[in-house]
Amino acid sequence: MKKYFAAAALLVMTAACGSAGQDKTLEGTTWKLSKMEAIPAAAIDKEADFFTLEFNAADTMVAGRTNCNRFFGKYELKGQKLEFENMGMTRMACPDMQYEDAFVKMLDEVDRFEIKGSVLTLFDDHKTLAVFKAVEKEAAKK
Repeated sequence: MKKYFAAAALLVMTAACGSAGQDKTLEGTTWKLSKMEAIPAAAIDKEADFFTLEFNAADTMVAGRTNCNRFFGKYELKGQKLEFENMGMTRMACPDMQYEDAFVKMLDEVDRFEIKGSVLTLFDDHKTLAVFKAVEKEAAKK
C-alpha cells in the first residue's frame, strides 16, 4: 500500500512541476512590467495595473496601461518578431509623466520578444528593453 501511495505522490509532484514550467503565450495573457531601466520599481508597483500589456489574437490588438493613461493599437507578429503599430492613448496629465513617456518610447523600439515560463522579455535587436511577468487578470485590475 505504501508503494502505491508513494508512486501516486511522485506522479502528482511530477505533473505539477511539469505544468509549472510551461511557457505562457504572448496572446491571451496579462503582462505586468517587472523591470525597465528608465522606470523605478516603486513606480511599477504603485498600482497593480500600472504598466501592463494584453495581446488579443482575434484582432491583433494590444491594449494596456501606463502609470497614467490607457493605450491601444495594432501589433504584428512574425515568429519571434514583434512590432507595435498605430498606437493611440488617452491623454490625462498625471504626476511622473516621464515614466509614461519612457514606456511608450520603449514600445516603439521593440522588434523582438521572448517568453520563458511566465516571463516576457522585449528586445531591440539584442538589447533588453523591458521584462514583464504574467499575472492573473483580476490581480492586474485591483
